[in-house]
Amino acid sequence: MTSERRFLEKGRCERLSFRDRSLKSRSRIAGFMGALTILLAPGHPTRSDEFDPLAVHQEARPLNDRWQACAALFVKGRLQGPRTPEALAEKALDHCRAQQAALDRFFVAKIGKRAAENVMMILRDKYRSDLTAAIEELRTRDKDRE
Repeated sequence: MTSERRFLEKGRCERLSFRDRSLKSRSRIAGFMGALTILLAPGHPTRSDEFDPLAVHQEARPLNDRWQACAALFVKGRLQGPRTPEALAEKALDHCRAQQAALDRFFVAKIGKRAAENVMMILRDKYRSDLTAAIEELRTRDKDRE
């Protein structure tokens, strides 16, 4: 269950069990590691001779969590609206530009502008896809309950 789905269903953040936390952590680490692997290719300058993607991921987590929570909260109040899931997910991400910009500034400082643009593009696409799936699932569940 993604953090967006968990946040949307409960309307609040909740503590994850050890098993859920490890699955969530592994998926986040895998996503960030994949995105940051691009940065290790030649031609992508970094600010340190010993670049550690895992350390960058750990430092970025609070900013990343705020961005996801903002988008989930925006969607929560609009689940029954007329927008398609894709349009609603895009609108939620647009609404949370301040949180996205904070994460972007963090990455620019850590890995440079070009690499940060690549990472943010990958993350935004992933979060749009995750939000769309969560919206579809919740709308389907709501229809089944009726």
